[in-house]
Formats: sequence, C-alpha cells, structure tokens
Amino acid sequence: MSAATASPGYAIPVGVEHRFSAVAVVLSFAAGATDAFAFLLLGGIFTANMTGNLVLAGLVERAGYPMVVVGASVAIVAFAVGVYGAIRIAKPSAVPSSRLVVVLAITSALQAAVLVGWLVSPHPLPVMMQVAMIALSALAMAGQTGVARRIEPRSGVTTTFVTGTLTNLMADFADRKPQAAGVRVSVILALVAGALCGALLVGVHPALGAALPLVPSLAGLAILAMAVASAHRKGG
Repeated sequence: MSAATASPGYAIPVGVEHRFSAVAVVLSFAAGATDAFAFLLLGGIFTANMTGNLVLAGLVERAGYPMVVVGASVAIVAFAVGVYGAIRIAKPSAVPSSRLVVVLAITSALQAAVLVGWLVSPHPLPVMMQVAMIALSALAMAGQTGVARRIEPRSGVTTTFVTGTLTNLMADFADRKPQAAGVRVSVILALVAGALCGALLVGVHPALGAALPLVPSLAGLAILAMAVASAHRKGG
C-alpha cells in the first residue's frame, strides 16, 4: 500500500490527503465568515485572526477602546487555550485518528452555541453576552486551526493565519521549491469568499451572518469524518 505522510506519525493513504486539503479549504471559508460576523456584530473584534486583535489592542485612540481591548484580550486568551487543547487532543498516530473528528465536532457545537446565543439574546447585546460569544467563537476557530495544523502541515496551511500561508506560498515560489500551491491559493481565496458572504448576509439579516459559519463547519466535519474512516479502511 502506498501512502503519503501528512505529519509526523500520520501515514495517510494516497487519495485521502485530497480530502484533508478540502477540509482545510472549507474551514478557511468558515474562518472568513466567522470574522465577518464577529467584526461587524461583536464589537469590531476578530475571533479567527489573532494578529488583527493584537493590533486592535494597541489602537488606544479608537472609539470605545476599553471594550475593544477587553474583547480582543478575551479572544486571544480563548484562542490560545483552544489551540493548545485541540493539539493535545488530536495527537498524531499511526493512522489519522478519530480524535480529529472529535475536535471538529466540538468546534461545530461551539459555532452552534454562538448562533443560539445570538438568536436568544436581546439586541443590542449585553456586554457579558457579547464577551461570552467572542470567547465561544474564538474557541471554535482555535479548534479548527488545531485540526488544520494536524492534517496540512506539509503545505504550511492554516485556516486562520493566512499571512503565514501567503508567506510560504511566495517563499517557495521564490526558492523554486515544490509546493502545494493549489491548496494554499484555495485557502486564501476561501477566506476572502467567506468574509464576503458573511458580510453580505449580515446586511440581509444579522441572524444569517451568525448562522453562516456553522454551515462550512459542519461540511468540514462531514468530509473529515469520511476521510478518517477511509484512511482507517485503507490503512487496516
């Protein structure tokens, strides 16, 4: 049986790795949609893009800065804790583990909780509810980032830190190294598409903007579950 190694300890049968790449692209769309919702409706905070939050934390002249720095800080801490937890749970193994599916299922549940919170809360959102939704959304994005790191380490793809993906893409072009250009470009475009769709849906109705991130999260979960099952069949 031929196999492609996706990360230390993972031996992925040829063909299955394409499904993992598809998961990364779908989750990148989810990240774009999530950041559009969070930025437009949760006080101008990013819950997928932590670099953006670090910059926001320094913009002391921005209107409403105290709330901005609180939201950005909550998002950063929740994201850091979430990534740590996701990486710890989804440990590498001889064959891609069902733990990857468990982590992504948790992230989908968190996205669903954000949607429910938005639907049942009074508007404008009370401060504590807004902070809670920022934390839940950041945890969801952290889980997705952890899964992407486990399934796409060779390409340098991450579904939330696209600056790194773009850097790897250009660096390998400059050095004329072989690379997974297709998945890298697709992830970047998917992030933009997700943000665009999210912003447009927020304009139609805020609840639609809140619901959109859950759709690609569930789609990514389904593709990942099938990919892991297929890897186990071929690996067994």
